[in-house]
Amino acid sequence: MGGDVYLIVAEKASVARAIRSALANLGASIQVTNVRGHLMNADLPEGFEWGRVSPLEIMRLRNTRSVVSDNHSYSRLAKLFREGGRLVVATDNDSEGELIGAEILGLYRSIRGGDAPYARMRFNSVERRELLRSWNSLEPELRWTWVSKARFRQSFDLLTGAAFTRLLTQGTRNKVGVRLISWGSCQTPCLNFVVEREKEIESFTPRRFWRLEAVLARASGESFTAGSENIWDETEARRLYGSVENIRIADVREFVEEIKVTPRPLPIRTDDMLRDLTKITKVSARKLLEIMEELYAEGYLSYPRTDTNKYRAGFDFVTPLKLLIKAGIAGENGDKRPMPRNGKLDDGAHPPIYPTGVYGAGGLHKAVWEYAARRFYANAFSDDAKTTSRRALIAVGQSTLHASGHHIAYEGFYKFFPYFRPKDSPLPVLSVGEKLEVISLRLVEDVTKPPARLRESDLLRLMERTGIGTDATRATYPQLIVERGYARRVSGYFQPTPLGRALIDCLEETDPRLVTPETRRMVDELMGMIERGEISEDESLEKAISAYEELLRRCMDRIEAISTRLAAAVLETFKKSGKKLKSHSTYVTQHIKRSGKPSYWNKV
Repeated sequence: MGGDVYLIVAEKASVARAIRSALANLGASIQVTNVRGHLMNADLPEGFEWGRVSPLEIMRLRNTRSVVSDNHSYSRLAKLFREGGRLVVATDNDSEGELIGAEILGLYRSIRGGDAPYARMRFNSVERRELLRSWNSLEPELRWTWVSKARFRQSFDLLTGAAFTRLLTQGTRNKVGVRLISWGSCQTPCLNFVVEREKEIESFTPRRFWRLEAVLARASGESFTAGSENIWDETEARRLYGSVENIRIADVREFVEEIKVTPRPLPIRTDDMLRDLTKITKVSARKLLEIMEELYAEGYLSYPRTDTNKYRAGFDFVTPLKLLIKAGIAGENGDKRPMPRNGKLDDGAHPPIYPTGVYGAGGLHKAVWEYAARRFYANAFSDDAKTTSRRALIAVGQSTLHASGHHIAYEGFYKFFPYFRPKDSPLPVLSVGEKLEVISLRLVEDVTKPPARLRESDLLRLMERTGIGTDATRATYPQLIVERGYARRVSGYFQPTPLGRALIDCLEETDPRLVTPETRRMVDELMGMIERGEISEDESLEKAISAYEELLRRCMDRIEAISTRLAAAVLETFKKSGKKLKSHSTYVTQHIKRSGKPSYWNKV
C-alpha cells in the first residue's frame, strides 16, 4: 500500500473494531473509525413544511435536498479528513451501505477536492481472513448503480409518503385529534393482506358435516384410528351409521407403504431465516433482523441481508465446520466432505448466511445464532431425511374408512436441525384381507372452519411472493402496521383495528391500486433495473411518481368522505383499546418536550 496514510470508515463501531484488529500487524499507517448509519437524509426543500403546500405540490417535486442526519459523526469525520489520509469506504455490502459510502465520500471530497482518490473495502463477514482478503483487493470505485438504487428509493418513499400522509392526516385532523394517518407504498399492501383475510373470515359460512370414526385393532393388539370421508347430508350420515354400528369385524382392502425423502434445508436467505425464526421464537421479524445484524457486526454471522441460497465455487466450508465442532453442534466430523444442497437464487453480491464465530452467551441472540449454525450444518454436512408413509382402505360393512400414518425412518438432517421435525403418527403394517376388530365406532358431527388469521411468517411470505419490499426491508412492515395502530397481534396472529380496516376500505374504494401489490411491485422492478444499469435514477423516479400522482389526485377528490370515515374509525379504535385519545396539540407539546425539536410529522 506504499507510504500512504489510510482512513478506513466503517458503518458500525463493532465492524470498525474488527477491521482494526484484523489489520493491526500489517505495518501500514491505518486509522479506522465509523459512522452510525446514514450521515445524510433526504428531505423536502425549504418552504414545503407541514401545512404550507398542497400534497400535490410535494408529489410534483423531482428533487429533494440532503440534510445532515448525524451531526456528531459528520463533524468528527470532517476533522479527520482535514488532517489528511486516503479514504477507504468500509460500509455494509448492500445498496444502503453503498449510499452511506457515497455520503462519506461526498464529505471527503468537499474537503479534499472533487477528484481526491479513495477505495472501497468490500466484505461479507468480519472474519479476520475475510477482512484481510478485502484489504488486499480494494476496489477503486463505489458501485454507483447501487447508490442510485438506494437514492431513488429514498426520494420515492419521501415524496409519496409525505404527500399521502399529509393529505390523510390533515383531512382527519379537521374532524378529530390525531397524531398521524400514515401511508406507505409497502406498509399499505401489507396491511391489506391482514384486512383481506379478516374479510374472508367474516364472510365465511360454516357448513356442517359428519364422518364415521372407528378404533380398530389387529389380532396382535395394535390399535389405530380410521375415518370416513366427510358426509355432507345428515340423513345419509345417519343411514350409513345405522348400517354399520353393530358390525364388529372390518376388512383391510388396500395397504400402501412408501418411503418419502425430505430434502435437507437450502442455504440460508434472509427471508427464509426470518420466517422460520418468527415461528420458533414468537419475536417480530424486525427485532430478529436487528439481532442478526448485531451478530454480524460482532463476528458471529456473515452478512444477514442476502437473497442468495447457493454457494459459489471455492466457498470455504472447513472454517465454519471447525466452529460448529467447537460449539458441540457437529460432533467430531472434521474430515467430512461438504455436500451442500444448493438453491437457484444468487443476488450477485452476498453468500448465504453462515456462522463465522461461536456465540457462547444465551438468550435470544443464542437462539438466532444456533438456528443459523444448525441449518448450515444440516445443509452442507447432513443427509436428507426419510419418512415411511402408510395408508390403508378398510371396509366396515358397506362403508369405506381411511387410515394413514407416518414415522421417520432415517432422521438425517433432523438430528442436527430439529426445528419443525414432524411428529410420528404410526400406522401398523397391515395385510390385504386381514380381519380387524372394531373396538368402537361413532358418528362425529363437525363444521368447516374459516381460514386462520395471518401470522407474521405468513405476511413475510405474501410480501415476498407478491414482490413487496426486499429481503432488507420486508421485516419492517408487520411491526410497523401494529405501531401505527392499524393492526394488533392476538396470540401471534394479526387482526386489523377499526382504523386499519377503514383505511384500507377507503383507499380500495378510491382505487384498488392504492392497496394491492402491483403498483409497489412496479417500483421494486424499477429499482432492479437501476441496479442493472438499464434505466437512470431520474427516469425511474419520473415513472414511479407519475403513477402515484394519479392515485393522489383520486384521493384528493374523495378526501372529505375518506377523512370522515377515518375520524370515526380513530374514535372506535381508541375506544376499543381503552386508551384516552390525546389531542393533536398534546402530541406536539409532548414530543417537543422529549426531543427539543419538531415532531416527525412536521418533516413529512
